[in-house]
Amino acid sequence: MELASLDLTGVAPPTLHVRLLGRFSAWVDGTERPAERWPSLRATHLVQLLALQPRHRLTRDQVVDALWPQLDTQAGGANLRKALHHARQALGRHDAVMAQGGELVLWPARPIVVDADDFEQAADAALAQRDPAACAGAAAAYAGDLLPGSRYEAWTEGARERLRARHLALLRAAGNWEKLAELESCDEPAHRALMQRELEAGNRAAALRWYAHLRDALQDQLGVAPDAETDRLYQRIIAGLQPGSPAFVGRALPLARAGACCVPRQAGRHCFCTWTTRIWPTTPIPMP
Repeated sequence: MELASLDLTGVAPPTLHVRLLGRFSAWVDGTERPAERWPSLRATHLVQLLALQPRHRLTRDQVVDALWPQLDTQAGGANLRKALHHARQALGRHDAVMAQGGELVLWPARPIVVDADDFEQAADAALAQRDPAACAGAAAAYAGDLLPGSRYEAWTEGARERLRARHLALLRAAGNWEKLAELESCDEPAHRALMQRELEAGNRAAALRWYAHLRDALQDQLGVAPDAETDRLYQRIIAGLQPGSPAFVGRALPLARAGACCVPRQAGRHCFCTWTTRIWPTTPIPMP
């Protein structure tokens, strides 16, 4: 341990750990500060906002503009003073958030660990290496979207989208197509990779189920059909389902068709038969 990390008594200063991914929590030297210790929602928002910033600091005006954009300077300042008091109370230190040089600083001159910072640094390093294993490891550290309980707070939007994009990039670099298709149901490259994998394994019914998953998501969410590249792969898949194809013998053809027939749509919707006709004006799926 470096001497600079010790306080005047020679004791290591307490470390603040802040979790922002998946849910919010704060820990001081390994002890969680439970929800009942946070007297107000804006006290948690103040700590979250500062934890998200480079060097964990913002000017007073920036804090007021972020947390109380609808209030004038006087009213916003009064709310900030109350939130500061409650945040210090919750974290158990009068100096948990301090004013320094016109800025509010979270946990000044003491160690602070923020999971979102750690994830982003690990993600950038793994993506720079272009190593699938490193990317898979970094992706595993993503515990969920940033501050889901503050989803509609404008000050969370930019960081949430940036971190989510890093996570998706890691999944793509790691070749984790199933997770990518789960999170991004309209991601055509991910679905094509899954369709191609199943086709190469000889499992055309599974390939068609991935196609149906993509097609329904594109139609429901965007009102469009799969693109030409996806459609060409689809045509290759159904080519093996033609009557008389050597890829299917005995009962394999009807079983494959039955397995891909009724693909459940989103919860609460009816099942859609993929074997009657396509819902876009292209070549109908062949019937036996």
